[in-house]
Parts: sequence; structure tokens; C-alpha cells
Amino acid sequence: MKERSFLQRKYLELTGCLHVHSEYSYDSQTPVSRILEDAQRNKLDYLGLNDHLSDAARLDKTLLAENSIILIPGFEVNDPDNNNHLLVYGDEIVIKDKTAGEYVTEYHNRGAITFAAHPFERRATRKIRKYLWTDQTVNQFNGLEIWNALSNWVAKIRPNVNGLLWVLMAHSFIKRASRKSIIWWDEMNKQGLRKSAIGSVDAHGLVFHKLGLKIVILKHKFMFKTVRTNVLLRIGEEPTIKNILHALAEGRSYIVNYHRGVPYNFYAGIAVPGKAGVSFGEEIEFEEGMHFYFHLPSPARVKLFCDGSELSRQWLRKGSFTLYKKGNYRLEILKFNTGWIYTNNIYVI
Repeated sequence: MKERSFLQRKYLELTGCLHVHSEYSYDSQTPVSRILEDAQRNKLDYLGLNDHLSDAARLDKTLLAENSIILIPGFEVNDPDNNNHLLVYGDEIVIKDKTAGEYVTEYHNRGAITFAAHPFERRATRKIRKYLWTDQTVNQFNGLEIWNALSNWVAKIRPNVNGLLWVLMAHSFIKRASRKSIIWWDEMNKQGLRKSAIGSVDAHGLVFHKLGLKIVILKHKFMFKTVRTNVLLRIGEEPTIKNILHALAEGRSYIVNYHRGVPYNFYAGIAVPGKAGVSFGEEIEFEEGMHFYFHLPSPARVKLFCDGSELSRQWLRKGSFTLYKKGNYRLEILKFNTGWIYTNNIYVI
């Protein structure tokens, strides 16, 4: 945890990984104790567990005894066709065998914090199925994954052609957030729905058996070095599960691929010179002379978006964009022509 100053306002920043699977998922064999060890080595502040159709991790003895990392228990549900995957936090009822329209609405009514998982997956081969969000009119969730590290990695893999290369150079193939997911996110925000974006690892610890050997790829300790969602709590807010979930739901966060670079002194926000500004997930009234400021550890390509359209770009370590109108503003920051940082929107009203 670090205290950061963002345009004359102070925040407590926490780094963590969402969408993590353990031994309680039907397709993962990694114990919670091992996951926690890997999280501690990677200096995570929080961790969101989302086992498939299971809330068993909530009662895991290791999880209950943990006090160095904030563990946020949840689960992942889907429809009978195994599509429309939804990450659920702040609830203990695992809904099965219902349509997305039914369970998304029910969790919304129950006050759970939910995110649409990997809504628009891509595959280079029919041998590996996609898990899609099939009905975009179903959107009563708090936000969606725009960058899922596992989905990003598997998108262009052809096991019999390039599979070994994808395993040996896995970091190189976790490149950018999903453009189709970003477009959907932008469209909902243009409608005034104010959906937040998260990045996740979708870590399973994939197990393969070859020649009598057990081979595990994309281990949790590897995945924790990739896509994270860094949360900003306002000074005075305690780093509790409730406050972290509330910040994630509001979009007081940004997504970063730590393999591209650690954002150790990154900040960005909107302000008028001489006045306190605001950062991601917050709103501010438009004034003449308003700027979107940014500061990075090293030079990168910084793109400014308003209501889903790119307005301008700069190649700098620190700088600003002048704002001329109201709208939903966010940044996409690329390094070596690959995704590094994606911010949530700041709402200029």
C-alpha cells in the first residue's frame, strides 16, 4: 500500500489481482496456501478469488488465517451453455442453471458487486472454445473485464503449431486489452450507465499430462506479474474488503501490466491550474483551462479518449491535454507498442 498525491488530493493505492482460481474450481488444482505464497512474493495488497460455481474458498482455513493480504472471496457463475461468465463479490449464493438475464438481475437486486468476465474472447483454433457474453442488453453489472490475461494469451495459440513458443515466451503474448470489450464499455458509459473496467489474470495453473509427466503452465506466480488492477482509496477510507469493492465498482482504479513496467510514480487526473483535481471514477464540473495531467516513470505513448473516441496523443513521460468540452475522459498508455496502463473514466459534467 502506498499513499499517493493525485493533483493535490491524497489516495491510498493498493495493487492486486482479480479473477483467481484455486483448488475449489473444477479446473484448477492449486491450493489456496500456494496462491497466497505467490501473492506475497509479488507484494500484492489484495487478491480476488473467483472459483467456478463454488464459494468453498471462503471457508478455507488458510484464507481465514491470512492477515498480510486482503483476500476478497467471490465466485464465477455462468449459464447452462457455459457462456456469460460473471464474477461475483459480496454475496454467498452461487446461482446455477439460470440464464444470464436471471442471475445478473438477481445479483444486482441483492447488492452484490459483479463484473462481466472476458466478454468477447477470440480464438485462433476451433479446438479451444470461447466463453462469450452473448446478450449485450444484459448489463446490470458494475463493470467488465477489458483485459483478461489468460484470454489474451490464448487468443492466437495453435497448440500443434506455435504452442511451445506461447509457453516459453508467455509474457510476450499478453499484449493489449480487448478492443471489442473496450468499445462495449465506452458505449455503456456514453449512455450514462457509468460502468467500471477491471483487468484480471484468470489464473488457473493449467495442468497438462504428457509422457507420464505433470506439466503446469501459467502458474499463479507468473500470472501475478502481469495484469493487475490498482485501486485508489480516498484518505480516511480503511483498506477493507467493502471499501475496495466499492472503489472497484465506481472505477476508482486503473489497469496495468506489471511486466511492461512498474507504475511506481504514475499519477493522472483532471484539474484547473491552482485547484484540487480529481482522478479515476470521480467527476468534476467543466471549466475553461481544464487539463488532463499525467506523470509516468518513463516515456510512453499516451492516448486521450473522450466518450470512446481518441482526441489526442503524446509521447512523453509527463504532460497534459487541454480539455474543451464535457465528457467521459480516460487514458490508454502503450509501451513498446503494447498495452501498459488503461485508466477508468473521469466524468467531466
